[in-house]
Amino acid sequence: MTDNANIAAPTLMLSLKAAQKIVAAGVDEAARMGVPMCVVAVDRSGQIKAVAHMDGATVLPYQVAFKKAWTAAVTGAPTAGVRAFVGSDEGSAITMPHLTDFSVIDGGLPILVDGVCVGAVGVSGATAEMDLAVAEAALAGLKA
Repeated sequence: MTDNANIAAPTLMLSLKAAQKIVAAGVDEAARMGVPMCVVAVDRSGQIKAVAHMDGATVLPYQVAFKKAWTAAVTGAPTAGVRAFVGSDEGSAITMPHLTDFSVIDGGLPILVDGVCVGAVGVSGATAEMDLAVAEAALAGLKA
């Protein structure tokens, strides 16, 4: 008989309810700004948990928002921080941009619980600064 304690460890995870709350808060902020955007919440492995493609948003923001969320989730860092790291490390600068879903545009933020990344949110549809503001509002909505 195997000792299951040595096979699996409990992990924190992003619930569907939390992902939906994050996306809804992001949509509310984008609507307040008057800009149709796409808001994507992913789990820590980068798999989509919830998404909103607002009426009037073009096709491109969905792809970009997903890539921002994916990058923030798998690195556990904001996309702006990933950009700074990649810019400071030659090996990363050569390798990381070739990852299929990689993005370092502002607007991707990790979802941290007790310092552990459980997922991320990515927002696209406006300027990088506006995308980041909506992503910040989306995460703040989780606490509301």
